[in-house]
Amino acid sequence: MRVYVCEKEVIATAVAEALGGKYEKKNGVIYSGNDVLVWTFGHCLTLKDPERYNEKYKSWKLEDLPIYFEPWENDVSPEKRDRVKQIGEFLKNADEVVNCGDVDEEGQLLVDEVLRYFNFKGSVKRLDTADTSVKAVQKNLKQMKDNRDCESAGWSAYARQVSDMTFGINFTRFFSKKYNAKLPVGRVQTPTLGLVIKRDEAIEGHKKVYYYTMSAGVSVQDKKILLSFTPQKDLNELTDGKFLSDSFLKNLGTSITGSTIKCTVKREKVNESAPLPFNLNKLNLYCGKKWGYKPDKIMKITQDLRDKYSAITYNRSDCQYLSSEHFKEAPGTVEAVCKNKGIDNIFDTKIKSKCFNDEYISAHFAIIPTAQAVDISKFTRDEKNVYEAISNFYLAQFLPPCTKEKLKVSAPVFYNGKEVGTLNRTFTKIVSAGWRAFLQDVEDEDKADTAVSEAFSIADGKYDGIVDKCTYEKKETKPPKRYTQVTLCDDMTKISKYVDDPDIKRLLLEKDKEKKGENGSIGTSATRDTIINKLIKVGFLEEKSEGKNNDVLISTKKGRMFYKLLPDNIKKADTTALWWVVQEDIRLGKADYTNLTHDVLDTIKNVMDTYQVKEEDLASFATNKAKAVCRCPACGSDIVKGKFGLYCTGKCGFRLTSVFGRPVTESQYISLCNGKKTKITGIKKKNSTDTFDAYAVPDGIESYSYDKDGKHYEGKQLKINMVFK
Repeated sequence: MRVYVCEKEVIATAVAEALGGKYEKKNGVIYSGNDVLVWTFGHCLTLKDPERYNEKYKSWKLEDLPIYFEPWENDVSPEKRDRVKQIGEFLKNADEVVNCGDVDEEGQLLVDEVLRYFNFKGSVKRLDTADTSVKAVQKNLKQMKDNRDCESAGWSAYARQVSDMTFGINFTRFFSKKYNAKLPVGRVQTPTLGLVIKRDEAIEGHKKVYYYTMSAGVSVQDKKILLSFTPQKDLNELTDGKFLSDSFLKNLGTSITGSTIKCTVKREKVNESAPLPFNLNKLNLYCGKKWGYKPDKIMKITQDLRDKYSAITYNRSDCQYLSSEHFKEAPGTVEAVCKNKGIDNIFDTKIKSKCFNDEYISAHFAIIPTAQAVDISKFTRDEKNVYEAISNFYLAQFLPPCTKEKLKVSAPVFYNGKEVGTLNRTFTKIVSAGWRAFLQDVEDEDKADTAVSEAFSIADGKYDGIVDKCTYEKKETKPPKRYTQVTLCDDMTKISKYVDDPDIKRLLLEKDKEKKGENGSIGTSATRDTIINKLIKVGFLEEKSEGKNNDVLISTKKGRMFYKLLPDNIKKADTTALWWVVQEDIRLGKADYTNLTHDVLDTIKNVMDTYQVKEEDLASFATNKAKAVCRCPACGSDIVKGKFGLYCTGKCGFRLTSVFGRPVTESQYISLCNGKKTKITGIKKKNSTDTFDAYAVPDGIESYSYDKDGKHYEGKQLKINMVFK
């Protein structure tokens, strides 16, 4: 039996089609003759938490640092236990396995790690899944590689995974213990915090600067038009490209008023293509601006559209392009989407827009609707909004371009015999709306002015223009805008533009050279919203309402203070760039995964050996720490009072909400944690409305385990006996 282990169901289906013959989907598995095709839904395994190696790591102690394991072993993700068990059963009977992960490092790893978890020793092939068209898959099935020749790519991803774990665990515990406060550190999380802090500082440090501009009314062919003055960049009167005084402009205006200037009028027609279909980042930007949706909400909506309804393709994509195969499938997809939306099919699937480009497809492709028939009346309002947006941007690819006519008017301006700039303006009018008639809410990013009929009546050519009157306007510089969750996610895709070091900037851009949706990025489409929400949860960022559908992010005193105290070599985007260089060597088979993990471990040791805490900083963080009310009976960590009540600051999962069916008060909670006999009143008798009182006596700790909302939870709780004396 051959077992095809795929990353996604769509790949498994494509392979089944390519294999030919009849196949059957049953219980989340495809059976094709004697072969089995199963998919992992992404990573099925996670790295073990330190306490899974040794319970001593439940308590955070400086003497236990640095924590590092080699190799760092895996645990099964709780929500995927059944799936992993199912794959394991197939592997027991497999004569050969085919790795059908995505064609990137993570895609290689997520299959390889499952095979290693089950210690599979049989033959393993690697299928190229970049193009999932039937012909392409059939071709690639005939020329599969030995998986051993591809494993280095997976080891590169594993190196990054272990390094992130090592980096985060050690630095979080180190700084938290040093400052006696919860202070998480992360390779992506910390530079993201830095983005917000620098933006806030730029806003708060902004000094309003006034500057001046000049416009001139000009008569050309008896038509009056208004032109703007653009100075030459090397004028001595400019400061940072602006006139901070109006003296020069007023003298210039007086000089040219009533004079004749040589105007050039030139027009051109341009075709504006429909905007590309969405990747996750662009979908966040669109939905955030239109409805105020935050990235985590969009992730939940798109996951439901994909998993519950099969209405859209993979939702965590960083790509905005589609393959030639998608173009071939377009007639069926467009027809299905139009029926789902209840609209006429006015779309021409012979139009091949710029989004159909195999060269720009990597592991993922744009988020588009599927050809699945769905009843959108069953969608929630939010689901319908997002489905409509994704569908409309896809359908727009099959509409004609928007045709515009642009008219450019320009004239050189002289003062004291020297050319000092130009009077100019570009006017625009839409000749044929094309796709814009369908996507009416898409902003026109064209910087040209709105059409003016007077100007468009002038034919192309050179004319004498008469300057009728000059006007002046006083303006002021504006500070940058506060980040929102959506715009912060967007800047995480292009953090390189804020990097000063040219070598680091180059490396970040080189890392993303194959990704059209990323330009020197940190994080991934799948993780950025989680990282931002974690920064909010730990108190480094806070959200404040600023107008309709606009909650802005602001760095807190705690966040700023901690970021300032961190060494530069662990808080900037440089870390991502430098790791990538080593990851590339691992991917190419030139280095072992430990080349990166050992480098990271050396950095951790160096920081821990040299870092000095200042007394005044320690005192500042102490004010932010919640006072412990007692010790956790399960792990010995502090029990503190939070927004939602008492909780353990450790990671043992200790839980105490009720005893004998009665809610626990704060005083009862503390008493029981201290091992004291505690009176519980109002206990209901079974099958009766009568109540009675009894004493709860703590008798050690027991484990608990339960599933809720598709997630698995484990932890510790008090074992309690009931007594009446």
